[in-house]
Amino acid sequence: MRIITPPRYTSFIGRRSLLTEVRQRLAEYPLVTLTGWGGIGKTRIAAQVAEEGARTFSEGLWWAELDAVPDADLVVPTVATAMDLRAESAVPLTELIADHVADRRALLVLDGCERELPEVVRLLVALRAECRNLRVLVTSRQTLGMAGEVVVRVPPLSVPEPGAPLTARTAGQYESVLLFLDRASLVGADFRLTDENAPAVGELCRALEGIPLAIELAAGQLAALAPGDMLVQLADHLALLDQGYADAPPRHRSLAASADWSYDLCSTAERALWCRMSVFADGYDLHAVQAVCVDDDLASSDVPGLVASLVDKCVVAAAHSDDGAVRYTMPAYLAAYGWRRLVEDGTLGHWRGRHAHWIAELAAGFRSLWVGSRQGALLRQARREHANIRAALEFCSSEDSLGELVLTIATDLDAFWVTTGLANEARHWLEIGLAGHHGKPALRAMAMVMAARFAGLQNDLSEALDWLGQADAEAEAADDDQARGLTQVLRAILATWDGDVDRAVAAARSSVELLRDGDDAEFLALFVEGLCLGMAGDREAAERVHEDVIARTTELGETFRRSLALAGLAELALADGNLPRATVDASEALRMKTELDDRMGIGVVLDLLARIALEDADLERSAILLGAAHAIWNDIGMRETGNPFCQASSPWRGVHDARRRMGKAEFRRSFRLGAEISRDRVIRYALTGELGPETLEDAAEPSPLTKRETEVAALVAEGLSNREIAERLVVSVRTAQGHVENILRKLGFTSRTMIAAWATRQTATDGSYAGHGPAAG
Repeated sequence: MRIITPPRYTSFIGRRSLLTEVRQRLAEYPLVTLTGWGGIGKTRIAAQVAEEGARTFSEGLWWAELDAVPDADLVVPTVATAMDLRAESAVPLTELIADHVADRRALLVLDGCERELPEVVRLLVALRAECRNLRVLVTSRQTLGMAGEVVVRVPPLSVPEPGAPLTARTAGQYESVLLFLDRASLVGADFRLTDENAPAVGELCRALEGIPLAIELAAGQLAALAPGDMLVQLADHLALLDQGYADAPPRHRSLAASADWSYDLCSTAERALWCRMSVFADGYDLHAVQAVCVDDDLASSDVPGLVASLVDKCVVAAAHSDDGAVRYTMPAYLAAYGWRRLVEDGTLGHWRGRHAHWIAELAAGFRSLWVGSRQGALLRQARREHANIRAALEFCSSEDSLGELVLTIATDLDAFWVTTGLANEARHWLEIGLAGHHGKPALRAMAMVMAARFAGLQNDLSEALDWLGQADAEAEAADDDQARGLTQVLRAILATWDGDVDRAVAAARSSVELLRDGDDAEFLALFVEGLCLGMAGDREAAERVHEDVIARTTELGETFRRSLALAGLAELALADGNLPRATVDASEALRMKTELDDRMGIGVVLDLLARIALEDADLERSAILLGAAHAIWNDIGMRETGNPFCQASSPWRGVHDARRRMGKAEFRRSFRLGAEISRDRVIRYALTGELGPETLEDAAEPSPLTKRETEVAALVAEGLSNREIAERLVVSVRTAQGHVENILRKLGFTSRTMIAAWATRQTATDGSYAGHGPAAG
């Protein structure tokens, strides 16, 4: 028996469940192909399977490295050499290999087959006919396409979730971090994981997308660079990670070498599409590729087949959603490689411009279709394309000829910025666009009104008034009633915040007179008029306005403004002491805001329901809902203003009243619970009164594990192997392995790392409360 394994694979990190899957597949099927991005760890997985399968395949186990084979004619001789076979003039090598394997229960590993697929297929077809007990494990960036081939796609290593708080203990639960630390110890770097550097290490592993080769190369830089320094340099993955292993196979020496290897496998058309798709950010669908990446040399009708081929060659990954859509992504280092190619041939600006115009068309469609029944779908699409929107705005802001597009895109997506709670980002792009003095006066006036509104929401009132003054001048220069009407809407809102109710009513009525097109601007003006009338004490007139908005938007299938009008009616009912009516209207508004995933709107209605509960003397409910609402204000930069539509004399009145009546300690406890539990759970609580399995004492959710399995999960979290668990519990290794496999199955997990994270969450103690806004006092 002969096995040759890559000498640098000195340790194996995680992925035990993946190894189990591969072993099970090999036990059931004669041909298994490991595929995935370059550097994802296919060879490492195959080597581990081979090493652990020595007993199972005791009659024969051979490893043939095909990545360095310079010619297809050398594939069969390379396999023969791996088996210690010598050519005999009278017997063809393929026949000699088949005779040698015969009926042995054996494993043949063919590593790096993508360059010589046809010859590999021919060899395997011949062996399949003669060697009924032979199992073949293939690693390749492209599948063989043979009947009976079982494909196992190797995923990236687990990485921390964005925003997850990391310490030295919790960061070590992730496979990517473990690999980084393991390789750091091998390169002689004086580095250890601490609570201080754990967040940077986790962010670095996430930025490198859990790709083992990238993480190893990054760890190799630790002698000179700190993890935080590497993050700064990661704008160009290839530049930072161009140094690798001198003795590694060519495709593993660096990320650039890995990308070169994949590029050489592609046709001219595939290469062109790969490079053009590098201008996308975070993901894209087929329609986007057809809109951006075609020209005279590449027709739209060619795109589906080329994308499918790039998926097959592991350049692009395809993710299927529950609604049947497919979204494509490309690893950052392959995108950087394509980007570099576009820079070299001088076409990067052209394709980024195509990308920017595609986003502009998407934004225009968003605006034109907004008042109708498709608001939820439009918001989901815009949120999916958020990274692409940013990329387009960044490019347009750097190109003077595209400066007007910054304002056009930013203003067309007004409802997206509002509902997603992106006031800071909206202000950023609006201010950049306005600073360039691009666009016609009407467009500039609209952008200034938006900038003023977002500034006001974030309590930057002097900035808001400055933008409003400039918007007035631009609206008059444009002689545009739409622009004039929007300035009056904003003037009414600012007047209510300033406590000048009469001025607010006058401005609101003026805006309604100017905005009569049945579009979102008119419904906004009417809603603000209703609020102002209510604050002025004219409850009947306010109610008529809100009900008019509800009737007209219901007919159109519109949800966004209708839900706000319902909240307006609830505010009126609360002021009149009609708590049942207030609760019904506010709850319906919350359901609508939840359907839209309107983050700011959810905060508005949670705050309203909290004040209703306070008026009803349900103090605990009030504090929980206030905590949830103020967590939203804190996240979206409205910490100082809170609910902008609250009719109370102070946006913090509910907080102060609830804290005074409950007592500081009890209020803080409930407030913090509302701020920290998931939004889905707090919405369920707001609508049903049911908080779910976690109580104020933070009781753990029921565990599906037995007592013994819970013990095993805790030991996995300590980092113990199956053998060490067996020794600790005084059971056999096979029993310990069985417990781990049961835990994976019951929890729906795929790795020991996921078990460790779960076990840690079950036993984690509650930390100290940092507080939100004035409630922390």
